[in-house]
Amino acid sequence: MIRLALPKGRAQRTAVAALTASGRLRNGLDSGDRRLQIALPEEGLELLFLKGWDVPRYVENGIADCGFVGSDVLDELGGDLLVPIRLREGRCRLSLVGHEGSLPSPGSQVRLATKYPRTATRTVADRAWGAEIVELAGSIEIAPLLGLADLALDIVETGRTLRDNGLVELETVAEVTPCVVVNRSSFLQHRDAINSLVEALEGAEVTL
Repeated sequence: MIRLALPKGRAQRTAVAALTASGRLRNGLDSGDRRLQIALPEEGLELLFLKGWDVPRYVENGIADCGFVGSDVLDELGGDLLVPIRLREGRCRLSLVGHEGSLPSPGSQVRLATKYPRTATRTVADRAWGAEIVELAGSIEIAPLLGLADLALDIVETGRTLRDNGLVELETVAEVTPCVVVNRSSFLQHRDAINSLVEALEGAEVTL
């Protein structure tokens, strides 16, 4: 049995849908189940339910053998993990957003709100304009709306939240995809089981 970490919230639906399509979660999950750890011996899985930002750390430290996590989190946190597959569904964008108009003019200095400070620092490193990074935990798009920042670097899915608040997507910085990550030691110890999971996901055509 391998231990698989799933992110809570919206990202969990993508992971559960992929596992269900692959036949590795034949009975789905009870949405009302509040347990944080569920053993599915008939599937050869033990599921852990974690905050998305915690999944890479649990996998890297061997608490979980593998897990589902967004590429935005991986890019921000780094870490020594195998990434055998990326899912087709659940993709979105990491973008610079702000008020209607263009990006800052060369030589200007702005405030940039984000929960991705490392990614933001890399993003502005080669720009002709500079930015003070304002790190926030959530509701990033409200920062330029209320004047805390000039721009925000945040996830954009449909863009509806931006439109409803009079903001626009100014530039896509990166495409974001849900990924399966694997602990290197676990891959050696549970090679057959992990390969079987990866092949099932690929066979269901839920991967890129």
